[in-house]
Amino acid sequence: MIKKILFVGLGSAGQRHLRNLLAILGEGTEIIAYRYHKSERVFDCNMQVVENMVLSEKYKIREFDDYEEALDERPDIVIIANPNNMHVPYAIKAAERGLDVFIEKPLSISYDGIDHLMKVIVGKNIINQVGFQYRYHPCLKLAKKYLMENRLGKIVSANAEVGERISRMHSYEDYRNMAETHKSLGGGVVLCQIHELDYISWLFGEPDSVFGVGGKKGDFDMDVEDSATALLHYKKVGSEFAVVLHQDFLQYPPVRKCEIRGTEARLQIDLLKHRFSYQNYESEMLEEKEFTNFNRNDMFIVEMQEFLKCVEKREMPECDIKAAMGSMRIGLAIKESFQNGKEVML
Repeated sequence: MIKKILFVGLGSAGQRHLRNLLAILGEGTEIIAYRYHKSERVFDCNMQVVENMVLSEKYKIREFDDYEEALDERPDIVIIANPNNMHVPYAIKAAERGLDVFIEKPLSISYDGIDHLMKVIVGKNIINQVGFQYRYHPCLKLAKKYLMENRLGKIVSANAEVGERISRMHSYEDYRNMAETHKSLGGGVVLCQIHELDYISWLFGEPDSVFGVGGKKGDFDMDVEDSATALLHYKKVGSEFAVVLHQDFLQYPPVRKCEIRGTEARLQIDLLKHRFSYQNYESEMLEEKEFTNFNRNDMFIVEMQEFLKCVEKREMPECDIKAAMGSMRIGLAIKESFQNGKEVML
């Protein structure tokens, strides 16, 4: 039974997990937090700031200035939702105490500390999960099912795209204050918009090589890449294909789409409009689905329910740190490639 939760980071992402956990577990759950920024900004379910409300008072949070003291409280789980460059050090300290951890994506911005974290997790049987909620999107779940049923034939190619204008991403803050725009905090579109890399790995596995082109293309005040286009090369038994991925912080309105082409059929997915299309070339059969009752927060709810179930049963979630390292590896390879202009083997 989960009775006490420690939060490390209570920005918009952390507060979403806080709201969802309270909805799942009930208001009697004790919330404690290690906080260093001390922002009292409260977000509603639409990620809008609620005026005249204090975060610590609304959720009756006991706050700690010292992380070790917060860990001494022996929480049942630790939710790590601080900036990307801080995920691994805080996860290591929690795991060393024998505490199960949920880590926001991406797992990290480099390989530093990863081996040590994995060693502690394995040695202490730490249940861990990384926040890749798009695996629970109904369109991608259906795509995974169709691929496993070989309904497309051999894969020929795929395209994935995600774009959102950084200046309009958060209505409540200046983009120049966001972690996404600062190299020191693990910003940049490749790792901050890493969901595509995760679901590509989930659908097809890890590519054999990566070639990327990108960098800072727009005029925004940031020291990280705002655009990246990568070719992921796959060599499988009896099949060779490429996935082209485009990510940017420039487009408006936002776009998040995927198309997969096979020798027998194709899939088209709109992840923002929750639309799925399957067309068979020979029969001309067309299946179209629109998940009109689906709410984006549903993914986060199911994701957290999965983590809590695994904590209770002492089973490892599908999207654990080992799985999350796959997308991180690809992301770092993309950044390496468009810096040196060469293909990177994985």
